[in-house]
Amino acid sequence: MSLSVQLPRVLVVEDEAIVARDIAMQLSELGYVAVGIASSAEQALEMVAALAPDLVLMDIQLGGPTDGIAAAETIRQQYALPVVFITAYSADEILARAKLTEPYGYILKPFTDRELRVTLTMALYKHQAEAKLLNSSRQLKALSRHVLEVQELERRRVAIELHDELGQSLTAIKINLQLSQRLKEQPLSELNLESIRIVEDALQQVRRLATTLRPSMLDDLGLAPALKWIAEQSAGRGGFAVNFHHVRAQSRLAPDIETACFRIVQEALTNITRHAQAKRVEISLRREGEDMVLSVQDDGLGFDIQAMRQRAVLGGSLGVLGMQERANLIDGQLTIHSVSGQGSSVQLICPWRAHTELL
Repeated sequence: MSLSVQLPRVLVVEDEAIVARDIAMQLSELGYVAVGIASSAEQALEMVAALAPDLVLMDIQLGGPTDGIAAAETIRQQYALPVVFITAYSADEILARAKLTEPYGYILKPFTDRELRVTLTMALYKHQAEAKLLNSSRQLKALSRHVLEVQELERRRVAIELHDELGQSLTAIKINLQLSQRLKEQPLSELNLESIRIVEDALQQVRRLATTLRPSMLDDLGLAPALKWIAEQSAGRGGFAVNFHHVRAQSRLAPDIETACFRIVQEALTNITRHAQAKRVEISLRREGEDMVLSVQDDGLGFDIQAMRQRAVLGGSLGVLGMQERANLIDGQLTIHSVSGQGSSVQLICPWRAHTELL
């Protein structure tokens, strides 16, 4: 079954009816759809709102109180649509006004099919590129804001743990040492035992805090043991069963790949624990040719991917943006699939780079 290709939809704004019909026919022959013809600026604005075209082909000289340049400015500000001017006039003052509306093209009448096709093709391409750039900029801004917020939250959490746990332990040890100075003539075995216990608790607190910030096994043992550890930790908190499959490799992956993979899986498991209500999670790490393939699948509730991406751009949900950014940093491709009621999957594919390749 062949997939239908949606043709670009163009609104023609021209107050000469014969010229407007000729342009509409040209558009059809060039592979565009003329969604409508407006003969005035006011009608053009109404049709833009109603029809949502991909591009507006705007005559500058229009009958009525408003000309094409003023209409184009309104379209740019309110609808962010690309406008291409068509006109028989090339006076400097007209060009100067037209440039202020940031048009995507300017064609002088009469024009050929080739001139029209090239101008429209470049206008649509430029608009799509700018839309992607704007979306990326919004995502980057939202992600940067999220990074700063997470950084501050992490610093606050570490400060609280240092003050409330380690601070109390060190204070207790200090008190015991001061008591030992005052009780020189009395046996201190119980006091010493208590100090040793407090020190052991403090060491456990330090280890737990360090593991939370970055598990040492990721550096010491490699990615697979670290993924198995985080999977078991998440399964215990989330109440789901987890299977971790990996093919043992002859050499470890590069450190940046190991870190990116660990954080992506950590974020995926966090989302599963919070939202998915999953009963089973499958994690796979393998090598396919020159690529590394990492996947996380669950049988939970699933979610609306498009809605999630929109929330992320607006700063509401940035976990997926963070995963995507980590994938980009290692030249990887992150793919997320989800169906409501049928779970979700996260897959990362990136070039296999061993740790020894960096030496």
